[in-house]
Amino acid sequence: MTLTQQLLSLMRLRPMPSGVWHLTGTRWSAGLTDEDMQQIGAVCPPRPYRKGERIYRAGDPGGTLHILLDGHVKLSRTGRLGGERVISVCGPDDFFGESFLTEMSTTQADATCLSDRAVICPITREQFLEITRRVPTVAVLLASVLAARVHDLQMRLESLSQPVQVRLAYVMLDLTYRFGHETEAGHYDLDLELRHEEIASLAQASRVSATQAISAWRAKNLVLGTRGQYHVNASGLERLIEELQLDALR
Repeated sequence: MTLTQQLLSLMRLRPMPSGVWHLTGTRWSAGLTDEDMQQIGAVCPPRPYRKGERIYRAGDPGGTLHILLDGHVKLSRTGRLGGERVISVCGPDDFFGESFLTEMSTTQADATCLSDRAVICPITREQFLEITRRVPTVAVLLASVLAARVHDLQMRLESLSQPVQVRLAYVMLDLTYRFGHETEAGHYDLDLELRHEEIASLAQASRVSATQAISAWRAKNLVLGTRGQYHVNASGLERLIEELQLDALR
């Protein structure tokens, strides 16, 4: 069994509680050369998507890993009571497509283009093996990404025990650091089409809690703007998290 086949075998993970597999904040392409990227593109040509277009729906045949090269994609599923539950927002260099790495035959969520345009490289298992034959570095990079994912999951599990305001602040910081553009030290512009209920869903909170939190942040000049365009005082949000955590211990 080759290194790549062993890696694929090890990656046959049980699905997350949400049933959706994704890797965010990987920055995997930083370890590849332009020639490497051309080799990958030759095996699995990128495909463009427009805002609101579905990459796939829950229940579609699985078996494909999607690498997001540009733009933003929302992963969501319908809750038991019928509402949309946002599981994650993916950006450039992020991976999604849970049935590529699990034994499920169908996808468990909807993947929707969130930005005006997104470019995605879809990869089947067979194409992945061909890519790692041409660019062996890919297998090592993916292994390191998976290791980082384990640490990220541990942090997320710990955050679930935090007060709702802290969870919401963590979500806003995560989105800001991954997708925002720093305008000055500790301050970012974040252009991301997310409604309050979608931010709440990411934090396992209610829409009312998210609206109240964002209003409180706005009053403290921590988050300014509105849906789609935010100016975030990330340093201030980090301090707020520390204060809320200390208050919870008293």
